[in-house]
Amino acid sequence: MITLTPCSMSNLTGKIRKVNLSGGGRSAVVCKATYSTEQSESQNLLVKANAWIALKHVNVLTPIGYVDGFGPLPSIVYEWMPGGILPTYLQNHPELNDLQRLRLMEQIASGLCHLHYKRVIHGNLYGNNILIDANGVPYLADYELTGACRAQYLPESVRWTAPERFDSHSTDGASYPPTTKSDVYSLGGVMYQIVTGRPPYYEVKSRSKVSIKILDGTKPSRPLDLHIADRYWLLIEQCWLLPEDRPSAAQVLHFAQTEVNLSA
Repeated sequence: MITLTPCSMSNLTGKIRKVNLSGGGRSAVVCKATYSTEQSESQNLLVKANAWIALKHVNVLTPIGYVDGFGPLPSIVYEWMPGGILPTYLQNHPELNDLQRLRLMEQIASGLCHLHYKRVIHGNLYGNNILIDANGVPYLADYELTGACRAQYLPESVRWTAPERFDSHSTDGASYPPTTKSDVYSLGGVMYQIVTGRPPYYEVKSRSKVSIKILDGTKPSRPLDLHIADRYWLLIEQCWLLPEDRPSAAQVLHFAQTEVNLSA
C-alpha cells in the first residue's frame, strides 16, 4: 500500500484522479478507482494488482501500488503519463512522419507481445488504453482490468472488438472472453488509428451500427484521402482475418521492427 498527499488530488473523471505521492520523488500518478461490494472481488483485484506490478516492460504501464479510500475496492495507482491517451497524442501531433508512426506501432506491438509471453490477455486494447509519456513512448494500460473486476463490456471500445467476442443473441454487448487472437484483432484497429489518425469505422457515429458492421464482417474502409503503403494496409487487414488466420503479436512486432530498421 502506498500513501498519497490528500490535498493534491484533482478529479479527472469519475474513476480517474491525478494525485501526488507523499515523500517526494514522483510527483503525479493516476489513481483508477473500481467499484464492487463483494469482498471476493477486492481480494481478486489485489492478487491481480500484485501480478501486474511484476510485468516489467518499457511499453507496459505497470502499477506502482494501490490505495484505499476511493470506493469499496482498492484503487490501482499508476505513473502519470503527460502525453495523454493515444488519440489525443495523434491529434496533437499531426506532424508525425511515417517512421515515427511505425515506431509507435512497433512499441505497442512489443508491449502486447510481452503480455502474451507472460500469459496475460489484454482484453480491451484500444486507443484510450494506450498512454503516452513525455517522450512520446506508448504504454499499454488497463490490461485484464475488466476481467478482474467482472465488469460488463466497455462500449467505447466496440470499434476495436473482434467479432468472435460478440454474442449475437445478447442485448448487453460482447460477452465471450478475450484471447490472444482477439487482442491481435484490436491491435489491427490501433494500427489503423495510428496510420490514419482516425478510429475504425470513423464514418459511423452509432456504436450499435458499428457492432452490426463487425458482426456482418464489414471491415473498416481504407481512407481514399490518405496515402497508406500497401504493405501496412495488408498487415492491418491480416489482423482482421478469422482468428486462426491472424498473425501473432510476435509476428506483427517482427514486421514493424523490420520496417523501422529499413526506414531508419
